[in-house]
Amino acid sequence: MRPLKLVMNAFGPYKEKVVIDFTQIHQQTLFLVSGPTGAGKTTLFDAIAYALYDDASGTSRGKDSFKSQFATDEVLCFVELEFELAGKKYFIKRSPVQKGPGKNGKLKNWSSEVEFHHDGTVTTKINEANKEIQELLSLSYEQFKQIVMLPQGEFKKMLESNSADKEKIFRNIFQTDNIKEFQSILKEKASELKQEINQSESTLQQFVGMIPEHSNDILNEAVAYFDIPTIIKELGHVVESYQKKIGVIEKELATLDEKYHRNQRKIELLTVVDSLEKEKNLLDDSKEIIETKRVNLALTKKAEDCLEVKRQLEKIVNEKEGIEKEEYEEQQKLIETVAQINETGKNDMALQIAYQQLPNQREALIQLKEQEKLLSEQAAKYGRQADLKKENEQHLQAIQLLKSQADTVEEQLKKQELELKEIQQAKIDMLEKQREASHLQQRQYETKKHQESLIELSVFLEKQAVKANEFRETENQYTQIERHYQEQRLIYNRNIAGVLANDLEEDKACPVCGSLDHPAPATVSSDTISKEMLEELEIQKNEASMKFDRISIELQGLNKAIHSSEENLAIRKNDVQEELNKIEHQVSDENKQQQQLTTELADLQNRVNTEGEIEKNKQEKVLQIKEKEATSQKLHSLVQYNKKRIDELTIEIELLNETVTETDLSVLHKQIEEKTNEITQIESDYIEAQEKKIQLEKMLTQYQTSTKSLVKQVQNLLERESEMEEKFKQRLALNHLEDTFESYLVNQETKQQWGEEIESFDKKKWTNQTNIKEQKRLLEKEGATQSCEVYTLDNQEIERESRLLKEQQHEQIGTNKTVQSILSQIQLNHHAKKDQQEEYLMYKELSEMANGSKETDYISFERYVLGIYFEEIIEAANTRFTQMTTNRYSLIRNKEKTKGAGPKGLDLDVFDNYTGMKRSVKTLSGGESFKASLALALGLSDVIQNHSGGVSVDTLFIDEGFGTLDVDSLDSAIETLFELNQRGRLVGIISHVEELKTRIPVHIEVTKSSRGSHATIKI
Repeated sequence: MRPLKLVMNAFGPYKEKVVIDFTQIHQQTLFLVSGPTGAGKTTLFDAIAYALYDDASGTSRGKDSFKSQFATDEVLCFVELEFELAGKKYFIKRSPVQKGPGKNGKLKNWSSEVEFHHDGTVTTKINEANKEIQELLSLSYEQFKQIVMLPQGEFKKMLESNSADKEKIFRNIFQTDNIKEFQSILKEKASELKQEINQSESTLQQFVGMIPEHSNDILNEAVAYFDIPTIIKELGHVVESYQKKIGVIEKELATLDEKYHRNQRKIELLTVVDSLEKEKNLLDDSKEIIETKRVNLALTKKAEDCLEVKRQLEKIVNEKEGIEKEEYEEQQKLIETVAQINETGKNDMALQIAYQQLPNQREALIQLKEQEKLLSEQAAKYGRQADLKKENEQHLQAIQLLKSQADTVEEQLKKQELELKEIQQAKIDMLEKQREASHLQQRQYETKKHQESLIELSVFLEKQAVKANEFRETENQYTQIERHYQEQRLIYNRNIAGVLANDLEEDKACPVCGSLDHPAPATVSSDTISKEMLEELEIQKNEASMKFDRISIELQGLNKAIHSSEENLAIRKNDVQEELNKIEHQVSDENKQQQQLTTELADLQNRVNTEGEIEKNKQEKVLQIKEKEATSQKLHSLVQYNKKRIDELTIEIELLNETVTETDLSVLHKQIEEKTNEITQIESDYIEAQEKKIQLEKMLTQYQTSTKSLVKQVQNLLERESEMEEKFKQRLALNHLEDTFESYLVNQETKQQWGEEIESFDKKKWTNQTNIKEQKRLLEKEGATQSCEVYTLDNQEIERESRLLKEQQHEQIGTNKTVQSILSQIQLNHHAKKDQQEEYLMYKELSEMANGSKETDYISFERYVLGIYFEEIIEAANTRFTQMTTNRYSLIRNKEKTKGAGPKGLDLDVFDNYTGMKRSVKTLSGGESFKASLALALGLSDVIQNHSGGVSVDTLFIDEGFGTLDVDSLDSAIETLFELNQRGRLVGIISHVEELKTRIPVHIEVTKSSRGSHATIKI
């Protein structure tokens, strides 16, 4: 990087615009910046650093304090830097945060701004500009300070700093933060794993401390020595022991439970027997009442028995009277029946003759029915034959319909296969359309980029036109102001000569030229101008010049940008608008194409999406065709079967025709009906006559018999009445009752209640006796020889023992679970700890190796890498340091071991060839320290360039340090700088040393006044 022009406006101590044109000193390339203290020498370097990196060259200035205190708020502070790198020129302009002029003459707050012109483009975002510049220079800000600008106050920092300080410096320069971060990651990982191990150890100790007390001496000893494998093994034995104890307790509990249930059964049986005994006592108490009811119930039954006999006697008397009446009525009916029999005998003769002809009539009916059967069978066969023919017609129609449907499905299937082929084609078309869309998107992207570039060029052209007009106006203004200034300056200078000429005396030397002769002394012009007026005109000229330079640079930047855009776009600026119109049409056409493609792709996608449904329908239709073919085949079989059956029926019908005499079934039915009615009527009349005769004879017999029977019954009833009266008397005597026996009768409800109570009592008595006998048998079987209280007490004791055993069991189970849980956790944490230890040992070894340990003399991996850089820096520095000290001194690295683990390995010593001994660089004199610092800085610069991809740094600025050198040392240092100068480096030095002013011909003189500082180049 080589600066070409530096422009500062209201920057630092410089109130006005200052232009440093480095191209004026490129032939010399070594220049001195001189001036009084505080004039603003270092500010020149600050301006370059600020322009490139948005920061100052040293640490004593901040970018927020860059604006000159001499400048008013109406003036903006900015820095412009034009520099060259690898044959290309770049321009950058920066302005800090400040107050400045706004609209309508009001002040406003201006934010920090940047313009970085490169490769025909302008970057205006600060972060992007910073990044682009750093990538362009291939140097970070820290590297730039070490190899391009050696700031005041930091010149000896590298030389005398300790290992820790150098480590920080080198880390920034060589960007080894990633190594440092890598070391930290390893250290943190090792620390984390160590904490995890400690946590696992603590957890193990916690769970080991939770192991319950026991009599296992081996386990106790293992716990005491924290022998985890033995603890795990013995805890397994403890678990087995607890499980055995739990098994024994379970058996004891089972035995007690069985005994408890036996006792419980005995208690229940004894309780039942006791309850039955109580019930027996209650039954005995109610026996007397029941017996009384039993006697009353017996008397009631005897009275009812007598009452029954009395009622029978009354019934016989009533029955006798009724039969006597019935006897009279039967006698009357007998007389009437004899008269009817005599009348009926007269009409039976004709009916008897018709009845004898019935067999012939029946035979004729049978013949008619046989003909009916044959004719019905024939009709049925005709009907079946017709049904089969109709069924075949239906089957054939169904077959035709199935064939038609199958043909339709076939057509649909062919159509769907065609659709599937079309879908396959649609997939191919879609891929083609997608490729076409992709190509279109690429064309649209390129068209858009081209359009943006054309728009950008169009904007540049518009700005150029405006800026060109502004340039011409500014140029005219500047030319007029410059001409007026020169005229007024000439007048002013002439007036000065006139004033001096007035003071000339003959034979006295002229104070200007020293001549004694004054042939044509100057005269004072009438157009006088004061010095203040001239200075004001000069200020106006400088402002116009600054404005002209600024607009010129801006116009150059626009011209470069336009030229670059024209080259990139291969277009002339006159054709831009025409090309823009073409691009707009092209964009419109491409958008239409994209819309068309999107629609076509959507249609094709919709078509492809139907493939699954069509394929499903196709399979369904194939299945439908198969089903219809199968159905059609079945119908064909049925048609053939039916045809065969129709032929068989035809033969059967022909056979029947040979035996049928009557072909009209309705006539035959009528003949059969008439014959049947005739036979039925004769039979009915005959039967009715016979039945009537029989009925009359039967009635006659019946009346005769009944009359005799009734007479006999009356006689019998008279006898029974006599007998029943005797029986009634005997029953009263038998039951020891009198005619008043009816007083013992009760209603049926009372009788039923007594019977139920007696029956219930007897049943309960029997049940009670039976149950007592059964329960005592069961007691004897259970061996219940004790009382219920004894068994209850025994069960209470069993419950107490069971409760104690269950408590022991619960305690054993709980302890066993606790031990099992502890064992599980110890095993889990023990295995985890082993895995953690293996991983920790690996990371610990890596961390110690990377971060430094006793084995590596506490040198970290980063310091080791930085040490390699340091060796290279020392080697590069000694090539100049030995030259500047006439081979007396050389820098060496201090490799002595020191105590502790602090930063080391980057300390410097100096080897004195005069004494053959090494000593600290801090023992060097001021001049020697400067030489060593300069050599070290130059060596660092060389190494950084080599490790930055061979970046070319053609500039070096050195701020102070030469005042400590003697004459010889100064010569040596200057020779070194001249050597750099001869290699093409631009070297700038800030110094107060007077001898440098005579040794270095090119100066940038900085002056200061109450109105601010000024800087000018003098060659």
